[in-house]
Amino acid sequence: MPPRNGARTKGNASPPRNTAAPRRPAPAARRPAPRPSVFRKAGRPEVRLRWVAAVVALALLAFLLRLAYVQLYDGAALAARGHNDRLVTTVLPAARGDITDANGVVLATSQARYTLIANPTSIARFVPTDAQVAAYRGAGELGTGAVAAAKLLAPLVHEDASTLGAALNASSKGKLLQYKVLAKDLLPEAWRAIDALGIAGISSEQTSERVYPAGATAGNLLGYVDADQQGAGGLEKVLDGQLSGTPGQETFERGVDGQRIPTGTDQDKAAQPGSDVALTIDQDIQWYAQDAADKAKKDTGATWVIVVVQDVKTGALYALANSGTADPNDSSVPVSKRGSVAVEGTFEPGSTGKIITMAGLLESGLAKPSSQFQVGYTYQTSNGQTFHDSHEHGVEKLTLAGILAESSNSGTVQAGSKMTAQSQYDTMRAFGLGQHTGLGLPGESAGILRQPQDWDGRTRYSVLFGQGLSANAVQVAGVYSTIANGGVRQPAHVVASTTAPDGTKTPADLADGSRVVSEKTAKQLTRMLEGVVGGDDGTGAKAAVPGYQVAGKTGTAEAVGSNGQLSSIVSSFAGFAPADNPRLTVGVFVKDPKTSIYGGETAAPVFSKVMGFALHDLGVAPSAGAAKPYKTTW
Repeated sequence: MPPRNGARTKGNASPPRNTAAPRRPAPAARRPAPRPSVFRKAGRPEVRLRWVAAVVALALLAFLLRLAYVQLYDGAALAARGHNDRLVTTVLPAARGDITDANGVVLATSQARYTLIANPTSIARFVPTDAQVAAYRGAGELGTGAVAAAKLLAPLVHEDASTLGAALNASSKGKLLQYKVLAKDLLPEAWRAIDALGIAGISSEQTSERVYPAGATAGNLLGYVDADQQGAGGLEKVLDGQLSGTPGQETFERGVDGQRIPTGTDQDKAAQPGSDVALTIDQDIQWYAQDAADKAKKDTGATWVIVVVQDVKTGALYALANSGTADPNDSSVPVSKRGSVAVEGTFEPGSTGKIITMAGLLESGLAKPSSQFQVGYTYQTSNGQTFHDSHEHGVEKLTLAGILAESSNSGTVQAGSKMTAQSQYDTMRAFGLGQHTGLGLPGESAGILRQPQDWDGRTRYSVLFGQGLSANAVQVAGVYSTIANGGVRQPAHVVASTTAPDGTKTPADLADGSRVVSEKTAKQLTRMLEGVVGGDDGTGAKAAVPGYQVAGKTGTAEAVGSNGQLSSIVSSFAGFAPADNPRLTVGVFVKDPKTSIYGGETAAPVFSKVMGFALHDLGVAPSAGAAKPYKTTW
């Protein structure tokens, strides 16, 4: 059979099959259907919706699970956290205790004040109510926001509306603040008027301000407080622990914009006020003493004048005054001018210290008031030191009382040379020199009293008439109070008692008195001092007080000047009255007077005025008779 398609074969072999020949395509109906592909069908709308629904369902399920977790498990903790985030705690200042004088007159007290606070974020949304619009009395429309708030507030804080408006728009980094101080130290009535306006975003913080109703009276003693109302000087500092009290606190909820949530948590812990402190100072006597010091400074041209008034039986101070006392209400006064020269300033006692030498001689039995001495203008000691009186004179026949009455330096050295250096030193220490008074006022100086072994050949004798040592005014006055009190020294003090907030009154804890000389010696010294004022040759005649026996001593001594050297003079008079029944000691000290350097001329007249006023103010009866001083000559 011939091959198909005319193909030739070789021999009988079958012709090869042509595998490369194309096949006929199978009918379309017989083709196998292709397998469906998700990826090829993803573009169909119904499939896409199914995927979206599945994703949404998963998201909802996650939210539901989270909600269930928050509500059923973590809800309380989150609520507490949010509550705590809204809580704000502010300090409630404690009322500082009052300081009063001996008669209950208030010398220092605290009054409520307010700091005005604004929330600019809230103020920006402020829309005045009809009542607020009606309350506006300014020109033009009130407006809204910071402009309206500033117009309403300006008259009440005495500030220009435009300036106040700028503060109400205060911002940082382009964002309005939530806290801005607008004004400080507002009076309570001013805050009540502002609060009555009802401006959302305006609030206050209560503070206090220390006020001194008597002005400069006793300002050198009272001291002052700092910006935090804590004692920074004087008695305010010394007594800060009793006066301060314990601050309280208020905790409340605040909204996002800083406004207080009216129905939120509000918890108060009341502040505990401080204790009141009563002083021994008598306001009237203190005022008079300060006025007398100021007048004496002006009349004499002195650098300063100090006046001390002390109760001889208790050591209590009725007045501790110095000229130029600053008003503690005036915060502009520098710290250097707020202290008390009466305890900070020291000087040589001078002739007022001669009474200590006389006390030592009488107490040791080395001399009597009537002991006789021939006193020349000069006196030379055994070691060759020469001392002289203030005025030239011939040899005078003076008693020991006469040496004191005429304030003779040469006579005092002659008589005092009988004492040993140690004995003189011990007597001065016993009278309170060289040690703190016990007042505890800031800056108080103990003065200078060196040990006898440190005295040179001249100091050994100069201390006999009040030179070669230094003391403050309270120490010198205390010497005379000791004599007036029968020889018993009572420590000086200015605090009488404290009264706690519950009304419990506690007297001041005072040190016991100490006997310095016998009562007999004290009486002899008193009669000798009477001769200084009432005797024919006494240097203190101008210290006399009509109706009262006066015992005292004049003094003129060197003091440290502005150059650090003993280039200044302090003239003084210290004494007590009535001498027949002592009640008060007054000391007057005048630095660098230009009219006269002698205490009998500058200090004695001031003593007379202050002592007379104080005796009458306290109702002290006049003396029963005239003084009987010792004979001054022989």
